[in-house]
Amino acid sequence: MTRRCLLLAGAAAPLLAQKTESELIQKIRKELLMLPYYGCFDYLTFKLEDTKVTLGGYAMRPTLKDDAERSLKSIERISKVENEIEVLPLSPNDDQIRWAVFGTIYRDPALSRYAPGGGLYGGPISRRRGGAFFGGPFESWNMPAGTLEPLGSFPIHIIVKEGNVILVGIVDNKSDSDRANILANGVSGVFGVKNLLAVEKAEPRRK
Repeated sequence: MTRRCLLLAGAAAPLLAQKTESELIQKIRKELLMLPYYGCFDYLTFKLEDTKVTLGGYAMRPTLKDDAERSLKSIERISKVENEIEVLPLSPNDDQIRWAVFGTIYRDPALSRYAPGGGLYGGPISRRRGGAFFGGPFESWNMPAGTLEPLGSFPIHIIVKEGNVILVGIVDNKSDSDRANILANGVSGVFGVKNLLAVEKAEPRRK
């Protein structure tokens, strides 16, 4: 191999590594988003270090935690999965709060466009995957507490633990983030709200 070829190969190696890592990240995202029981009341995160993945976030049920780990172990290039997903405690009171916050946010006139079928689709990691939801028309979701949860892709995830609420996901602007925070704080039984909603679009500067 000539010196020029060696130089070209050396320059291409980091680019190839970046491409390989990017492809692996996309594969991990896809696996997590496709989990059948991943819903609005869960939120999964991951960190990739070489070929090791660390899972984090919250799950309503232990089965989701186990399924997430199992799905990533099936990916060929992943050598190890550290599962740090927190399983939320069983609580009828928390279930009541989940549904109350869900209805308050997703039926609010200013935020209803984030609901399934409302024109914006998204999920825990990628707003633009063309999300879906299951369980019938959104308007008829008045499920008894502790039965099911809204499944599919939601821009705003609602995590409830011992009466405390965490809002996490992506919205279009700070006004929507603030609105969701105010609505959640107004739900009966909520002790406190941590608003971790990220804003996707930068708001235009006022002249």
